[in-house]
Amino acid sequence: MLPHPDAKDIQHVGHYVRSDIIPSDLTVTEAAKLLGIGRPALSNFLNGRAKLSTSMALRLERVFNADSQQLLDLQAEIDRRSGEFSGKKLVTNAYAPSILNIRADEIDQWANRIESRFRLAVLLRKLVHSTGVGITHADFPGHENAERHGLDGYVESDGQTPWIPGGASGWEFGTARDPRDKANRDYRARLASVPPEERASCSFVFVTPRNWPGKDRWASEKSELGHWLSVRAYDASDLEQWVEQSVPAQVWLAEEIERPVTGYRSLEECWRNWVDVTVPSLSSSLFRPALDIHSKTLENWLADPPSNPKVIAADSRDEAIAFISCVAEDERAEAGSWGSRAVVFETPESFQRLARSLPPNLVAISSNLDVEREMAPHSGTVHCIFVRPRGLVDSKPDITLDRLSYDDFRTALEEMKINRDQIDRLDRESARSPTVLRRRLSTLDTIRVPPWAQDEEEARRLAPMALIGSWVSDSSSDQEVVKFLARVEDYETVESGITSLLRVEDSPVWRSGHHRGVA
Repeated sequence: MLPHPDAKDIQHVGHYVRSDIIPSDLTVTEAAKLLGIGRPALSNFLNGRAKLSTSMALRLERVFNADSQQLLDLQAEIDRRSGEFSGKKLVTNAYAPSILNIRADEIDQWANRIESRFRLAVLLRKLVHSTGVGITHADFPGHENAERHGLDGYVESDGQTPWIPGGASGWEFGTARDPRDKANRDYRARLASVPPEERASCSFVFVTPRNWPGKDRWASEKSELGHWLSVRAYDASDLEQWVEQSVPAQVWLAEEIERPVTGYRSLEECWRNWVDVTVPSLSSSLFRPALDIHSKTLENWLADPPSNPKVIAADSRDEAIAFISCVAEDERAEAGSWGSRAVVFETPESFQRLARSLPPNLVAISSNLDVEREMAPHSGTVHCIFVRPRGLVDSKPDITLDRLSYDDFRTALEEMKINRDQIDRLDRESARSPTVLRRRLSTLDTIRVPPWAQDEEEARRLAPMALIGSWVSDSSSDQEVVKFLARVEDYETVESGITSLLRVEDSPVWRSGHHRGVA
């Protein structure tokens, strides 16, 4: 006879079952097979991500001689205690102040766009990752993978919020004008595809960006059927309130509905600005070698609590941010996890608005030195990433994006459908720098001509250096030649010019130790 369990000492019935009922020499897979259920359903229950169902209790009694009523009484007691203290576990306050005030009617209008069918998954992914508590797994395929078979989304969470159920939850969503009809069709489809024993420990969530006044009645009716652990339904008004809790989601959605955004950008928008100004569009494969070398370093740093900022250097800040965007979307990382929590800040004021109530899981990316200075004191509170030009004086980056090898450069351009003759020409013109390549392929004059080339004073300083190519700064003979061509009396004037040029985007000069040269 099993000893009667004391509910005071047990957090989850599953933990008790694993330690006191299922034989220790059985694996979860073997136990699930004996019980006649899927391994995920048993794993969720044993790990405390799902409650004990009547069906599960009866199976445990039949297979392992457990007392089903005793187990159900234990679950009821734990539920009662959980209810008493749920106020401490349920997150009810917004993580950050609303900075853009996106309204429900704007969300409803966005649903009229064809692309919203594929982008809604991305919005929900951002909301789950940026506002969730104890998220252990979240799968919301977006873009071209948005219309896959089965559940549209799936979440496992050790915590709960007003929007995300604790434990396992299966999500369905759609932009159809009749949300009730879509919800009913999805509900019936999932009843047929998800086994009853899994549904018993999983919540069902339906989301529509439309206004749906009858959503609460629909969810209540479905909950009473008992097919799922619980049933929820969210519409545009709920999304409005949920988006208010997430700065990354506010920025992303404002860009989606084409509302002007000042001071903030999403990583997706930064990537579009990087690739969509060239013919042909730049390929993410330009960053493949850098991903192989550096992505794991960045991922590990983001997995640890915030500490020192991470400094990433490239030929331009835009190139460094484009690389960060690639890391966030790298297929080797869990899709959308930390990237869904990231915001690029473009002005000190935009960061100051959040400084007193920073979202704890925010990934803050600076776009210039002024923002970097504002962020620096908060690098122990949130993860801060600083991007800098490669040649910035006194800069000691954690990650430096090197220029590509010829083979990597050729492979990337071949994927962009550029022929071999053009590849060789662009190799010479760009020195295999993604930043310079972007300039050479750009259709916009503001990008084709870098800022330093538009400044006559900078051009005069650069002219003698271009004639020389490279020199050694502590060589007296080299100093004399440079002074003569630059028409200055003091070599320190040349060094001052080098320092100034190193601070600009896509710098035309480089400095390494005592060596100087034109890039």
